[in-house]
Amino acid sequence: MVWFGIFFWYSSYLFYLQIIIFKGGTNIVHPTMFDSASKLSYPLTRTWIPHILLGFGILFLIRKWAGNYLRQLFFASTYNKMLGTYHVTCRELKRQHFDSMKNHPSTDPVLRKKGALRILEIGPGPGYNFEFYPPNSELTVVEVNPFFEDEFFKKQADHPHIKMDRFVVGSAEDMKDVPDNSIDIVVSTMVLCSVGTVEGALKEIHRVLAPGGKYYFWEHILEGEHWWVRMIQHIASHRLCPYQFVFAGCKLNRKSDEIIKRNRVGFSHVDQQRFRTPQKGGLQAILIFHSSHLKGIATK
Repeated sequence: MVWFGIFFWYSSYLFYLQIIIFKGGTNIVHPTMFDSASKLSYPLTRTWIPHILLGFGILFLIRKWAGNYLRQLFFASTYNKMLGTYHVTCRELKRQHFDSMKNHPSTDPVLRKKGALRILEIGPGPGYNFEFYPPNSELTVVEVNPFFEDEFFKKQADHPHIKMDRFVVGSAEDMKDVPDNSIDIVVSTMVLCSVGTVEGALKEIHRVLAPGGKYYFWEHILEGEHWWVRMIQHIASHRLCPYQFVFAGCKLNRKSDEIIKRNRVGFSHVDQQRFRTPQKGGLQAILIFHSSHLKGIATK
């Protein structure tokens, strides 16, 4: 399929190159091929179409062989700036959400004596949640983007109250490097929107949690009130939309609330609620497209 696409693009490019060839100042294409209207538009066609085809061809090749690398690099380099405002806006709401974490006893006897926990965060990015974790906790992260690894260990100086233990490159649906029943707390914030399947991620989360362990989630979901917001969410979530390339496959129209509520993986208890993040004016008003949120705690 890939080679067919390359062949089709290259053949089209050569065809239009043939169209623009002139011999002695006269177009070699038979005049009956074009009516008067096409003759008027011909200079524009002669100038732009080959370049447009060449541009699309280059973009196709980049996306196929270097797209993931470039997307991850771009996302890692801009993530801090893009979500800095969001974190400031939601900081106190998140603090309240994670507050009960400090009362959860670890299944590890040594950590339990210190009031510490074994925490696994999926897709932490630049580490905006680290400040909320109980002192002396041991933190492992699973991050699909390897460009965040340096950022992770640099955060140790900013958060000396916790131990940056492990950085695992992997996805939420395949955390094979994390043993069964080994984690007290799993955290995900704005992660389920970009996983391959929410069910697959929940299955892995349930597997790595120790008995009685808790999964804290904070996710944006499909808009429930404004139809025009839902429409734009559906468009932006299409695989051909540039938004998918720039924002690492984020699906604005995910119904994670319904999937978690079905609880097919077998959590003993799920407590969740929908809410809307605070809205501001100006350019920040664009955040309405992921203002509809879900937060909750699922217990193994």
